[in-house]
Amino acid sequence: MKKIRAKQLIGFVMSAFFIEHAEAVLVGVTQTYPDITLNQNYLIYDNNGVDSNTGLLKLVSYAATLNEGPNAGNSTLTQTYTGPGDSKPDLILSIAIDRLTGNWVNMPAVNKVSINFGNSVIANGAGNTPGFSWQGEITDFGWQQNIDNNPPYEFGSFFDGTWKLTQDDYEDMPANMNQFTDGTLANNNGGIKIFNSAGFGTTSYPTAFQRDWVFGANANTVGIQSVLATYLTGLSTVTCSSNEQTDCKSFIHSTVTTDVFATPIPAAFWLWTGALASILPTIKRVKTITAYRSA
Repeated sequence: MKKIRAKQLIGFVMSAFFIEHAEAVLVGVTQTYPDITLNQNYLIYDNNGVDSNTGLLKLVSYAATLNEGPNAGNSTLTQTYTGPGDSKPDLILSIAIDRLTGNWVNMPAVNKVSINFGNSVIANGAGNTPGFSWQGEITDFGWQQNIDNNPPYEFGSFFDGTWKLTQDDYEDMPANMNQFTDGTLANNNGGIKIFNSAGFGTTSYPTAFQRDWVFGANANTVGIQSVLATYLTGLSTVTCSSNEQTDCKSFIHSTVTTDVFATPIPAAFWLWTGALASILPTIKRVKTITAYRSA
């Protein structure tokens, strides 16, 4: 009887260990095209941003570049989210995280991709400025706990995920990207890749998800924190003094690169849609563009 209990106890401990550490594994997505590269990004994490058990990871960006990919010529289009009177980046990704384990939490109402039209499209309306919008829901998310036992790159350097693109819209696309038409990619799956150059440092896992942090270029400066102020509400008022401290906040200078991409589209499809678009009469449609700006 004692042997059975001992085995049960060992099994329980091992199960708990693997459950606790499973979230460290990346989802394992492969880069595909079309792709949107997000420019000048900031990772913002509020360890109780959803509720007392669930943190909220946000990624905000100043600009986005749509790349059709090598099979279609590598043409690109960039739109920005700032302009006259607006210095604030856009909220692009919103992700629910279990604050005790670091696990992604399946909350459809929270886990969103919102790549909206740039400020020029919103300001000028349809028929004036090219732009694009991808909307969808994140379906899985992971991160890399241990890369090569070489701090500070052990923790928080790589994140990835999968998502479902539910709506894609385009305005006045240039001739070399006219294969992008409304709904071309809708209902396709895609991937997300995030690299954070600084990482969490030598913190013990999973303490990092039990405190608040902001990563990005000059995130440790007053000027950047002022620009990001809208997204920092709710963060702790206590500054972290060590990597082991919880319920505190830290601002860390780093380079955050991000790509959001859709399921690969065959080259023949792109060529066909491009040819079709070129022979069809140009139809000007007036679209109402709702500027979804997250506070």
